[in-house]
Amino acid sequence: MAAHTPIASAIAASSQPSFAFSKLQDLRASFERLRGLQIDALKAMGFDTLLDDLASICDALTELDRINADMGVTDSALTMLLHRSCRRRQVRPAGLSIASAT
Repeated sequence: MAAHTPIASAIAASSQPSFAFSKLQDLRASFERLRGLQIDALKAMGFDTLLDDLASICDALTELDRINADMGVTDSALTMLLHRSCRRRQVRPAGLSIASAT
């Protein structure tokens, strides 16, 4: 059974691409079928070059998504460590010790 920790939740959430990004990838896959066709209108607008640009954008978004996922996991881990540290020292998250706050 999977653990339900902030880190596990962040990993699970980050492994799902956004709906908009999924649609963009689907659109790219559909357009890729038109690559190399000898249709004057597509050739005139530089369609294959546009497909290359779209591929570069999708690759960059994939990398940003991976970085965002890593940041989410790091944020969750740091939050968990901060809370553990505060509990061990009996310090409130705002930085005030329990003894000085009374």
